[in-house]
Amino acid sequence: MKPKSFIVACVLYFTFYTLITLGIYFGFTYMAANEINKAFFSLNDLLLYEDDLLEENYEKIPVNDIHNSAFIIFNEQGLVQYASNETITEKVFFEDMDLLGDYYSRRLFDVFETRSSNGKVNYNVFLSVYSEDNKVPKTEGFCVLDEKYHILEGDLFAGRNSLTEREFELLRGISQSNGMLEKYVYETNNGEERILAFLTLGITGQKYQRIIQSANRVWIVGVPCVLLVVILFTFLFSRRLKRYISPLNHAIVAYEKGQINEIDPLDVPREFHDTVYNFREMVRQLEQTRKENENLFQAKQRMIVDISHDLKTPLTVIQGYAKALSEGRVPDSKKAAYTDAIFSKAKLAVDMVNDLFLLAQMEHPDYQMDQQLIDFNEFVKSYFAEKYMEIVESGLDLQVDIVEERNMVLIDSKLMRRVLENLLHNALKYNPRGTTIYLSIRRCSQQIELCVADDGVGIAPEIAKNLFEPFVTGNSARTTGMGTGLGLSIAQKIVQMHHGEIQLVDPPSPPYHTEFLIVLPKNT
Repeated sequence: MKPKSFIVACVLYFTFYTLITLGIYFGFTYMAANEINKAFFSLNDLLLYEDDLLEENYEKIPVNDIHNSAFIIFNEQGLVQYASNETITEKVFFEDMDLLGDYYSRRLFDVFETRSSNGKVNYNVFLSVYSEDNKVPKTEGFCVLDEKYHILEGDLFAGRNSLTEREFELLRGISQSNGMLEKYVYETNNGEERILAFLTLGITGQKYQRIIQSANRVWIVGVPCVLLVVILFTFLFSRRLKRYISPLNHAIVAYEKGQINEIDPLDVPREFHDTVYNFREMVRQLEQTRKENENLFQAKQRMIVDISHDLKTPLTVIQGYAKALSEGRVPDSKKAAYTDAIFSKAKLAVDMVNDLFLLAQMEHPDYQMDQQLIDFNEFVKSYFAEKYMEIVESGLDLQVDIVEERNMVLIDSKLMRRVLENLLHNALKYNPRGTTIYLSIRRCSQQIELCVADDGVGIAPEIAKNLFEPFVTGNSARTTGMGTGLGLSIAQKIVQMHHGEIQLVDPPSPPYHTEFLIVLPKNT
């Protein structure tokens, strides 16, 4: 049976866990908010029961849960229809209603205090109508009161000369108990007008602190509960996750112990199938790398043997000839030949050491090339112009096919010169007189192709296949002393460091018998 989708499982688990966690969180949030709402019950909260007010089903309004607030309802004749408690009937009267703004119609009294230059205080009273879009209110009337509440001017309270202090406080929405008083006029479902006065008493700092502490006590229990639920769900989900990936983990542990443990993709969720395939490919590549490392180690061992062999030959000759000279056993007629032999063998040993040192340098990860952007066509022509007399003196000809154009390439000129020297050296060393060296450069898309070829003796097939490996030479015996066998290995490494490629074209294009092609990226 195929395993379920890991993503689907995660979504289901997280949805389930989140819903439960949110349910617990919002439950405690509701409990804390309810504690605060009971203490700060407002007219807006009361209007949530507007349908009961319109039906006059006052018993459905939870007046027992209302703290620090009370309301009273009058009919058109000023009779009390309902009072949430007895205290409010002693504090709020029907005669006070004309001095209160209407919450429903947004007709509100605004009182502003002003002070003249001589220090006298006046009060500007406006009856304003506020629109729902909260634009500038429309003024329906105004009056100006002095500090004793005498009416100085205006059309409000026509026929009266002054207001009492209590009436002035009512204009500001303040009751005689220092509470906030609001009015709401509405019609019942029977079409009868009702006037609701809502009184909010002031809360002292001490009482406010007790309210907040009561709400916080809810969270003292709620926060640990939420944290425990999160921890529990995290533990359960981590166990399920480990079960999903356990086959892959077992395979990794087995591989660390040197064992190959194949994983069946059907044992893991389908989202991990690519991971299983990638793991298989990684194991295959690691095994391939391990075998390559073993082959590389063996190749290095062979290289050490070859180095020892190739250095031993010239050093043995040097040692023998030098001893013969020091003991005086060499006739005068042969001393020059012995000296030349010692010099040539020493030069061969030094060249081999230098080649090995350069190859080791380039293999080091910290080796830095000195690259510059140069015209490759001009660089190649300048080098072979410099070597032209050496080519002619060796009895060979040079044929150049390089067009007059600029091909800019980013190269280390010293290293690239070494590549050309190694190719030319081989052509001069292994070919008879009369051989022609061919040189051409072509631009192909974003690449530069340099062809160095000759129509000489060619390269034997058994050598061609391993030509770029160290210590491979064109001579059949390693003891002839004709070269180090590292030239083409160095050339290949240099070209690769320039993100290029060097290859022996097989078979070569007529009339070539040997053809090397170097491809380098072109810089615009």
